[in-house]
Amino acid sequence: MFPFNQLVAAQYRYSKFGHGGINQLGGVFVNGRPLPDNIRQSIVELAKQGVRPCDISRQLRVSHGCVSKILGRYHETGSIRPGIIGGSKPKVATPKVVDAINNYKNQAPTMFAWEIRERLIADGICEADKVPSVSSINR
Repeated sequence: MFPFNQLVAAQYRYSKFGHGGINQLGGVFVNGRPLPDNIRQSIVELAKQGVRPCDISRQLRVSHGCVSKILGRYHETGSIRPGIIGGSKPKVATPKVVDAINNYKNQAPTMFAWEIRERLIADGICEADKVPSVSSINR
């Protein structure tokens, strides 16, 4: 983990990348840009040490929502890397997936979209990181 003064210096360098500001906690941010990897790594390391997200937020001067989002992504994917900015997402509703969804709906018309997502993964039709979203299934 980085000492606090190194984190502040990293945040200052980070602020040079665009139209940023100071958040309510006194931390530097750049709208629409992900936090630097060293700060993301510090968030995960502190969480592993048992520090509560609200305390991590205050200590690193990062919003609670940002801390929660990074920890959620880390628990879900095992990665601290941010999502892709811009570009188009690969299509996950392939004909095979659409057919499977239609079969599930025919078998159980009251099945929820989140249940369909779980079933697509369990049946090996989709990988966990390539399963259609709930809203995509509902469409």
